[in-house]
Amino acid sequence: MVIEKKTVMLEDLEEGSVLNHCDIESTSERKLLSGIQFNHCSFLIDDFTKTEILDCSFTHCEFSKFNFHKAILYRDTFSVCKFMGTNFIQSTFKDTTFTDCLMTYANFSEAKCTGVRFETNKMNECSFQKVQMKKMEFDRSWIDGIDFSETVLKEINLSSCDFETIRIDVNRAKGLKINQFQATALIASFGIRVVE
Repeated sequence: MVIEKKTVMLEDLEEGSVLNHCDIESTSERKLLSGIQFNHCSFLIDDFTKTEILDCSFTHCEFSKFNFHKAILYRDTFSVCKFMGTNFIQSTFKDTTFTDCLMTYANFSEAKCTGVRFETNKMNECSFQKVQMKKMEFDRSWIDGIDFSETVLKEINLSSCDFETIRIDVNRAKGLKINQFQATALIASFGIRVVE
């Protein structure tokens, strides 16, 4: 079912719905979204605490400063969306992709991430503190100032990303992959100077 340019209640949406240029409202505290496409939609609610979002796609949607605390996001795609200052603390992600999104200051602290892909996003000053990561991908994203404190970075590849400074714990960085130019910036962040 395709819905165009209407205000709709989130609770009334059925699996398989496609929403174009719609306003989304909700009166429920606990929310469940499954198998829905949102294109150029505006959400009139900003609290998605403990919401389950399964098999959904979002294109050109605004989520800046929204609250996804303890949300569950499985097999979702977000393309050209805004997440500036968005709270994902203690959320669970599995097989979810973010592409061409603006994610500056987003907070993923204490999240559980499996098979999550960040592709060509602007992620400056994001927080990934105490995150459990498995099969994570950071591809061609801007991650300057990103904070990986207390996060194990084994098998994480940042070599295609752009940054001048990032925060990591040396004792949790074993297996992190970076390129030779990033190595200089990373060494400097520990107060080490390279001399010729």
